[in-house]
Amino acid sequence: MSDAIKQVAKYYDERTKNSDNIDAAGQWQPKELVSEICQEISKKIGIKHDDRVLEIGCGSGVLGDHIIKNISFYVGVDISFMMLKKFLELPINENKPNLIQSTADEIPILNNFFSIIILNSITMYFPNKEYLKKTLREIERVACPSATIFIGENSVPERYYYEFAWFQNLGIVGQTFAKPYIRIRKWLAKTSPRLAGKWKNAYMEISPQFIIKYFTEKGDVSVSDAAAYTIRKRVFGKNCKGNRRMDFIIRLCKSKSNV
Repeated sequence: MSDAIKQVAKYYDERTKNSDNIDAAGQWQPKELVSEICQEISKKIGIKHDDRVLEIGCGSGVLGDHIIKNISFYVGVDISFMMLKKFLELPINENKPNLIQSTADEIPILNNFFSIIILNSITMYFPNKEYLKKTLREIERVACPSATIFIGENSVPERYYYEFAWFQNLGIVGQTFAKPYIRIRKWLAKTSPRLAGKWKNAYMEISPQFIIKYFTEKGDVSVSDAAAYTIRKRVFGKNCKGNRRMDFIIRLCKSKSNV
């Protein structure tokens, strides 16, 4: 496990202290919309009762708690032991979650087993593109030939500015001038560590073009606003604040994989 991934595990181990499972996870806000967001994700994926689901980065079980009640088999993987412990403390009825402490790029699971694989709001913690590629290869290995892959809540280059709270509070004119500033600051941070400042910890981005190209001969890719943003916009309308990340849904196709 790399130092960067160890830091993420340590960070989330600390977050579980004196927090419920939603606060520990962090991104599921406001709390009153959690159920709707989970339903939106399930609807996007098209989850069915007989599905076997693997959730990579399951954390404290916010999404898993919703999914596990509607499917036949569930496995959750996370690097944080304390987050998995928080998941197990949830009052889930009949189906207890099968949980594994592991990194995303080395999943201790048999080949070709899961009909659905979920990565929701974790790609920004991947240290580099190689780690992402290795994770995608692991996902393909454990996926059924016609599985659905959901990669949710992804930071993308053209929408990156929406990640910053100060940007969200600017008016239209202010945001227009802020966008090139953010692009310049990001470029400087990548150019030299001395110029990075607070930008050195900027979230990883996933280009839709990269995902489409990666899966072009393996399945069909759809790209849309993240489920959480969709629900918040529906509820709050013009007053909606928060990031504008994107969801990728990949429907693997056996005929394409044999090309």
